[in-house]
Amino acid sequence: MEQHNKQKKKEALFAMLFLIVSIFSTIPSFAQGNSIEYKIKAGYLYNFTKFVSWPENESETFNLCIIGKDPFGSIINPIEKRSVKNKPIRLFRFKSISDVKHCHIIYFGVSDKQWRKDDFSLGNILTVGSLENSLMTGETKKFTQAGGMFAFFLKEGKVKLHINLQALKKSNLEVSAKLMEIAEIYKGESND
Repeated sequence: MEQHNKQKKKEALFAMLFLIVSIFSTIPSFAQGNSIEYKIKAGYLYNFTKFVSWPENESETFNLCIIGKDPFGSIINPIEKRSVKNKPIRLFRFKSISDVKHCHIIYFGVSDKQWRKDDFSLGNILTVGSLENSLMTGETKKFTQAGGMFAFFLKEGKVKLHINLQALKKSNLEVSAKLMEIAEIYKGESND
């Protein structure tokens, strides 16, 4: 049984990575060492649309928003050629949380130090009404430990995913078990 579960987990991971590579294979390479890392993260953001369910809404587009520093640059732009449930994906970049209207997925390009400043305090962000049905993603496990839902982190040179179950339970979002299988789960205690 355990061997079967490991095999299913490997197959799910392989399928997700295949989608990531196929989606972003037409993007030109960059000399920067982290361009591959951000191509993979961009692929994850797109694939979240397949493994997360949002409540129905009137929006004509599926909005992916980057708040703060944009580490993706043009790498993520081809995502606008895709759609989610017959809604075209639109990419928005905002300097401040106060500029945000409606986002399905929000990527916080904010460092750990900035979370405690200005309007980037996660405590303040999580109470903004217009973000209640948004999937909040960021960098490092500290993001999920501070109340974010999904965080990317590097482990042994690979991009991994950290999920905050408590934050997800408070949201109106439903996450597929397949996504949970490939992630490290944060349940509220320190599990670095």
